[in-house]
Amino acid sequence: MVLDFIKNTIKKTFPFTHNMRYDVQTFKIMKIVLENESTFIDVGCHKGEVMDQALKLSPKGRHFAFEPIPYLYDDLKVKYKDKCVVKNFAVSDSSGNSNFHHVVSNPAYSGIKKRSYPKEEKISKIKIKTTTLDDQLINENRVDLIKIDVEGGEFGVLKGAEKVIEKFHPVIIFEHGLGASDYYNTSSEDIFNFFENSNYSLFTLKGFIGESSPLSKYKFNDLYNRNKEYYFLATVSYTHLTLPTILICKKRW
Repeated sequence: MVLDFIKNTIKKTFPFTHNMRYDVQTFKIMKIVLENESTFIDVGCHKGEVMDQALKLSPKGRHFAFEPIPYLYDDLKVKYKDKCVVKNFAVSDSSGNSNFHHVVSNPAYSGIKKRSYPKEEKISKIKIKTTTLDDQLINENRVDLIKIDVEGGEFGVLKGAEKVIEKFHPVIIFEHGLGASDYYNTSSEDIFNFFENSNYSLFTLKGFIGESSPLSKYKFNDLYNRNKEYYFLATVSYTHLTLPTILICKKRW
């Protein structure tokens, strides 16, 4: 009874939103995956909250931050200087130019396409450059962890990273939720089939940390369609392990 009272008091005093929970889980996973010289890729870096953690965990690694909004990109260049490579691109499945919906009142909601928002937002349409992870990273020596948060355009990022995924087998943390991905005509089956064809397994963030079994296609579709989860993790399937991934699993178990 006393324990329940304490838990409820903490929840009321410190509201724990979905995004806060995902941030905590993401940082736990980064501690599992990243080592001193690991390479981390932040697609949709925003203000750099996740990159900050990568720099602490992998101080000798080579890291990349992608951010298309000009003033956020400028801030990141100043913030990180020579600590990581900061690029002013929206990452997608092709390189070129594109319109971009900058949500001025809430920049974290910005994306190539306009999505649904919890409330009315002020939006400015700007021109940006696009690129692919294959174009940017294929000649790197290693890619260990990729975080993708681009407000619905995650499938495009993945399609533009097929060579990188095949070459490096990185762990991938990505957003995929109703109200965003559906505005890009992306279904949960598209995502599941992409990773299945790449010999990857899918987990919730909590499931990966807790060593749960991979998600079935039915379970992944159900979580997406009921909007129960919108952050997931993909890692190479255990029957197709590479040495770096075996080492990661040894760290977990």
